[in-house]
Amino acid sequence: MRLKTLRMSLLLLLTVVAATACGRSVVDGVDVGALVPRERLDAVLHALDRAGENGPGLAHALEDAPEVDREAIAFLLSNLPTVDLAVLAPADLLETVALTRETRERFPWGGAVPDDIYLSYVLPPRVSQEPLERARPYLLEQLEPRLEGTTSMRDAAIEVNRWCGERVGFRPTQRRDQGVFETLASGYGRCEEMMIVHISALRSVGIPARQAWTPYWAASDNNHAWTELWVDGEWHYTGACEPRDELDDAWFSGPAQEAALVLSAVFGEPADGEEVYRDEERFALVNSTHRYGPTGVLTVHCARGGRAVAGRDVLVSLWNFGALRPIARLETGREGDASITLGDGSYIVSAGDENGHDWALVEVAQADTTRAALDLDRSRPFDGAFALKHAAAREEAE
Repeated sequence: MRLKTLRMSLLLLLTVVAATACGRSVVDGVDVGALVPRERLDAVLHALDRAGENGPGLAHALEDAPEVDREAIAFLLSNLPTVDLAVLAPADLLETVALTRETRERFPWGGAVPDDIYLSYVLPPRVSQEPLERARPYLLEQLEPRLEGTTSMRDAAIEVNRWCGERVGFRPTQRRDQGVFETLASGYGRCEEMMIVHISALRSVGIPARQAWTPYWAASDNNHAWTELWVDGEWHYTGACEPRDELDDAWFSGPAQEAALVLSAVFGEPADGEEVYRDEERFALVNSTHRYGPTGVLTVHCARGGRAVAGRDVLVSLWNFGALRPIARLETGREGDASITLGDGSYIVSAGDENGHDWALVEVAQADTTRAALDLDRSRPFDGAFALKHAAAREEAE
């Protein structure tokens, strides 16, 4: 009798637990847990909560979507920023995912794109910080006739850039990024706005693409942003809306070979083997400098009173626009160390707080590891003249 009672109690407990779990996955009557992969359930539920009043509509869009699109919708919901979740119309979400899938099936190169590359670099509806617009259907309509008969992914990518270059040129604009339609209507934009148009166009025909940039050039003033695109199993680069007859060929190819740091943006999680510069919730930045020129590794150790200092920000800076410009911010680990891959060249590293600071001039050399030690008790003043003389002497020696 006791055994039977125990079994009944256990069964009741399991039923309550299951019902409770199911209840937590129900949003406006939609059982989200039954529609998305288990590993994405928590992220999707969190996204629907962040979407606020738009959450129920997005949940119903997930329910209304064909089964073949639900994993892609779950991926998008898991990784979209809150500002997009709050304003993205459920109908536009369904259209984006369905159209992207149909495009993947329509073009010859679609089947060659792995799922992880497709999700992170074809599916996203936005590139950077431009307004969220319904540009994909328009771009596909314009580009599909242009690519008729094209079977090569590489040829298609080059032709897409020709189309972009015919419509958009470079001109400085305001600080806030223009949208695709605004740039196309005006016919010009900054390098980042040209990149936004180009990446949007590539994605509209199923070619994976992502933004890349250098915070500041190492050998000249200014900075730059451009397009990295995944073609035939490898990442390549090209000038956005600046067509050339080949990939990995652009006006900035020379400066890029001397770049101090090149970063690439990842929607979602970075792939295995990529050097992660910053891993944030729902996106990451990876260090792509090694794809462009010779690199070395810089390791900085921070200490105070002879003891390692963990959790300390370290700035890596170079000379640009007549001043020291930070290009990277690192954080020391438990042993007081922080590391990064950089292009060959001279850098200033610095760290500190209200209790003391230190800096050092370092040289990063190809295939070598440069180590710098910062004593946060020193608080020595920065001798900018010394740094300039050293950099000038190095250039003259080369």
